[in-house]
Amino acid sequence: MLALLLAGFLLLLGSALLTIATSERQIGLNDRGATQALYLAEAAVERARRLLPGLPVNDVLSNNLLLGEWVTGTSIAFGTHRAVVTNNVISIGGVQQDRGTAVCGTTTCDTDGFVVITGTGSYQGAFRVIRAVVEVPPILNPPGLLTILNADVDPLFEGESFLVSGFDRNVDGSTGPAAARPAFALVTSEATSAIQAILTPGQQTRVLGAGATPSIETVSNAPSSDSLQRLKLRLARQADRVFINPGTISQNLLGDDAAGQVTVIKGDPSADLNQGLDTAADATLEGTGHGSGVLVVTGQLALRGSYRFDGIVILVGDGSRLTLEGNAAIFGSVLIANRTARNSGRAGFTMKEGAQLHFSQEALRGAGRLLSATLRVWQEMIDD
Repeated sequence: MLALLLAGFLLLLGSALLTIATSERQIGLNDRGATQALYLAEAAVERARRLLPGLPVNDVLSNNLLLGEWVTGTSIAFGTHRAVVTNNVISIGGVQQDRGTAVCGTTTCDTDGFVVITGTGSYQGAFRVIRAVVEVPPILNPPGLLTILNADVDPLFEGESFLVSGFDRNVDGSTGPAAARPAFALVTSEATSAIQAILTPGQQTRVLGAGATPSIETVSNAPSSDSLQRLKLRLARQADRVFINPGTISQNLLGDDAAGQVTVIKGDPSADLNQGLDTAADATLEGTGHGSGVLVVTGQLALRGSYRFDGIVILVGDGSRLTLEGNAAIFGSVLIANRTARNSGRAGFTMKEGAQLHFSQEALRGAGRLLSATLRVWQEMIDD
């Protein structure tokens, strides 16, 4: 009897130890699977975050496949990850809801630059979901070719040889696939009227784009001056090249291998609390040079000769004004915000001689590759 009892006890003890070992192994496998699934969900969010700046946000909201077929589910490391991009139609983590639905009547209309990326990852039965709110630079989906954020403008047109066109052009001059934009996008009807009033009949035919000719529209989805200011400060931290009160620049503004770069032109670093980024630095790009990427100027900018820039030009700061003359050209888009009383607090521009300003989605995509969407809110939604 004692031997039988001892054998039974040892059998129960062995079974318990085997059960514990099996359970521990399963717990380890489950934990490993959950961790791998979480990593895959994070990878989906990160991949979408880096791809977003190269595409128009509204187009992605309408069709996530623009990011690539992987968004519907791609196998990676014996698991699967996918992503869904939606507008922030509800308040999430302190980020207020987008007003695009009220403005445009659709949830695919972005007006604040914030979107939601929902990344999912699955690995050996484990499933994880991450929701992230990211801020996409608003300059990549401008409402017009030349967007002015001031209520008052100071426009000047000379002659009838210039061209301002909101029709999409590739950088080689061929017709692009994107929808036309207004040549000028203004935030007040007074600014719109001010530009229309000074155009002669001949000059009106040189301002083309979406809508009637001249293509000048009052828009409600333009980025704010404050958002452009924040973007300027962020771009300064990642600038490839910085000029301090440069005067005239005749050299190329290109990165390595002739790729685009982020160029910042600013005032003396000791002039203000933002290291010269709020102090006027007027610059002239002159000659036969070529630039591409993102160009940020804190004062007035002039392009002369046959200088050409492909990408995004941001004039935000002290007395911001753009002047195009000669055969100078910009392919991409321009945003102007005068944040001081200089030039009577008005944003201005001058178009004369044979200067050209063309909307180019291709140039915007090239500039977008230099940027990334900024993570604002991160939430793990499911924890199995």
